[in-house]
Amino acid sequence: MLIIAEKQLNGLVEKLKKEFDFFSAQGGSASGGDPLPFKKYFFPPVQETFSSDKKGKISTTKAPTEEFILFGLHLPALEALTYLDEIMEKPNEDFFYFQKRNKATVIGVVEGEMPAAPGGDLVFQSVHIVGGQPDGKIFKVFANTKKGNNIILKNKDFFEEINETEIRVEPTKVKPSLDRDWSDSMRELLVDSELLKDAVEWSRDNHPIWEELRNQCLGCGICTYVCPICHCFSVEDRVSLDDKCSRCRKWDACTLPGFAKISGGHSFRPTIKERYYNWFYHKFVRAYLEFGKPQCVGCGRCKKYCPAKIDIQEILRRILEDYKKR
Repeated sequence: MLIIAEKQLNGLVEKLKKEFDFFSAQGGSASGGDPLPFKKYFFPPVQETFSSDKKGKISTTKAPTEEFILFGLHLPALEALTYLDEIMEKPNEDFFYFQKRNKATVIGVVEGEMPAAPGGDLVFQSVHIVGGQPDGKIFKVFANTKKGNNIILKNKDFFEEINETEIRVEPTKVKPSLDRDWSDSMRELLVDSELLKDAVEWSRDNHPIWEELRNQCLGCGICTYVCPICHCFSVEDRVSLDDKCSRCRKWDACTLPGFAKISGGHSFRPTIKERYYNWFYHKFVRAYLEFGKPQCVGCGRCKKYCPAKIDIQEILRRILEDYKKR
């Protein structure tokens, strides 16, 4: 079993920064400084797909050539990345997403308990070595892919091998926090995804919560932009001053008025009540039918950044409680 000390991990990071384009992600926690989640590195807010000059010459977007490292994803973000990969692969592979995704090596840093396969190429789990804890943090090392294993092989001096049978390693006990308590509680709620699917589907015509949210939700779309899994986009053409025409895809949100609008100005979901319910339907009903699980990892980013202070967990708990009664 491999471990790495905090000081050595810092040294490894500095070495990797010199060898690769290096990005530090804060996409796994609502407490992260950047409101945009890790998905922006593979699925940018605006991306040109192809362009045409005034002579009619068409150029497609070139694939990135340089490999890069995305460092510091926490547990919910690692799980969301695994899910987003699955979404972008089926039923048809998203060419532009995997152009960037295949160039990335994802390194996670996890505190507390961790599932067997959290996602990411290389994961460092903060642990406590019983009877032999040195100064500073110690991380247990998980190489989940060939990319992760290659980093270890090329940087052996930073790692230490220990005998797992002789030294008992326990996950670090994480201090309770408002974010973590909310996230843990939300993740427990997501376990029975079939019940959640049934309750949300039932609530459409049977629960007053959507009428109440009609007066609370601003319809700004922020909840979808900060979500690490939401992946809806629209397509638009742009013309520059040098007569270059570009076709771009850009993030969009089903809570925005124009998302379901078609030619002639008709909208399939003209009210915010319908649009906000549709967001829930996509996450907890349609996602279950397509993938067998909700499109939510309980990161809490939607709650943190919502200007109307809407708490998705409170909504689900209320719907579930009333659904079980009836």
